[in-house]
Amino acid sequence: MRRDIKSSTFAIVAIATVLVILLAFIRSCSVESAYSVEKAKRTFSDKVIHRIKAMFSSSATSQENLRLKRKVALLAMVEGDCRRLEEENARLREVLGYAKKMPGRWLAAEVLSEGGGAAGARKTIRAGKGYFAGVKKDAAVAVPEGLVGRVINVTAHTSEILLVTDPALKVSCTIDGQAGAKAILSGGSNDILTMRHFTAGADIVAGSKVYTSGIGGIFPAGIPVGTLQGNLRQDAGELLPECEVRPTVDFTTLEDVFIRCEN
Repeated sequence: MRRDIKSSTFAIVAIATVLVILLAFIRSCSVESAYSVEKAKRTFSDKVIHRIKAMFSSSATSQENLRLKRKVALLAMVEGDCRRLEEENARLREVLGYAKKMPGRWLAAEVLSEGGGAAGARKTIRAGKGYFAGVKKDAAVAVPEGLVGRVINVTAHTSEILLVTDPALKVSCTIDGQAGAKAILSGGSNDILTMRHFTAGADIVAGSKVYTSGIGGIFPAGIPVGTLQGNLRQDAGELLPECEVRPTVDFTTLEDVFIRCEN
């Protein structure tokens, strides 16, 4: 009887031991199996999800940088307006018959495309703002560096801008420091513009700055246009044939422009 009980006890202990070992083995296998799944999940997260997040983050950063860039450029335009107002007030004390500053605001617009590639084609760009944004035909267009041109066609969402480099665009300009010294500027190339029909007594000195005069009612007075390249002097009663002007704007790198709109 005792021998049977002893045998049963050993059998129970043996079975329990086997079960413990089996459970430990099963647990070990399940942990290893879970590790493989977790490892694969982490690898997927590192290589795929994080890259996707980084891509979206980079895109968001790029958009924010572009927004800030346009905001800085707009502030530069406003600062330019304030500076031109101060300069204009100084000129008003020296000469009468000035063109009054046009009311309005500057509207930022991205450059969508460039025109004028074909022979004889007009030198134009297309901007991404139209009459839905308040743009009207003949509106002045500029950047912080200076005059770009004027709007010649408007659609709901776009504006076609004739560049100042196009010979068809005529702009009344004044020479810095010379009250009443005016001339008509027209295009020639991206690098050189031309001024003709100077007023009598104008002193043409190389390096003089050229600004819009405001005459004609399209371009506000005081927008920078370029720098005189010639060094000529006009005698009273005589007309100079022409003088070259180097524009202040690099027309090959335009990304955003500012269009003058009514309030």
